[in-house]
Amino acid sequence: MDWKKMMKMTFAAAFAALSLAMPQAFAAEGAETAPDAPAGAQQQMTEEEMLQNYIDSGYKYTSPRYGYTIVCPRKPSVVPASMLFDETEKGDVLIFKSTGTGENTMINYAWVISPDAFDESAIPPDITKQPEAKQKEYIDKFMKSSPYEFIRLTEVDGRSGVYAVTAKEIEVDTNGDGKYDEVMTAESQMIQTYFRGAYGGRFGVMLMENPDLTKDGVALYQLGLLTFQEWPTKMQNGQNVDKDKKDKKDKKDKKNK
Repeated sequence: MDWKKMMKMTFAAAFAALSLAMPQAFAAEGAETAPDAPAGAQQQMTEEEMLQNYIDSGYKYTSPRYGYTIVCPRKPSVVPASMLFDETEKGDVLIFKSTGTGENTMINYAWVISPDAFDESAIPPDITKQPEAKQKEYIDKFMKSSPYEFIRLTEVDGRSGVYAVTAKEIEVDTNGDGKYDEVMTAESQMIQTYFRGAYGGRFGVMLMENPDLTKDGVALYQLGLLTFQEWPTKMQNGQNVDKDKKDKKDKKDKKNK
């Protein structure tokens, strides 16, 4: 897959995903197919208008435990990352579509959000301001850390980050001689975006889409990333909990004077 070309196409694909029938895109199997977007509509909307349309029609998810908000295409089912990965894994899994039940459940579309996803030295705060050779050095380190097909620098929540697509075909050393001698095909690909939050978090937002990544699915994921915000204190229902407590205490103190 030509990922550089696909990146240029995603905003065009996003319009169809942002139509009024958008919730049906992640409905259960057998749901009515969403209608096509009007011809030429992509040219009539700017990227800013698409993003605002997405925000207006989406669902704002707030994680009080990890201190972030993100606008989703619809209200997700949320489970701890420890339920799907290692039991020590921190984070939320926002599930938008799944099929089957119990042990046979298949996640068809989900975002995995981790609050402590990379080491402090992996992504410098000023990586986009460093010389091109230095930027390439960090990208090469990421390429060696895991089999990726595509990597580029990006920006989320006003901070620098790395946007990566896992490889579909992976070269492996089957006999331990230090040479790749076989190619394995992964069951699916994922997109992983790593970035520093506005208040020190080292976040990772991963797109899981099975059986294959789609242009609409990638477009929604990218729009969601544009709405990501880390908060300085814990949040509850979109409100600053610590600030509310302080305001109530101040009012009580004034009343007792």
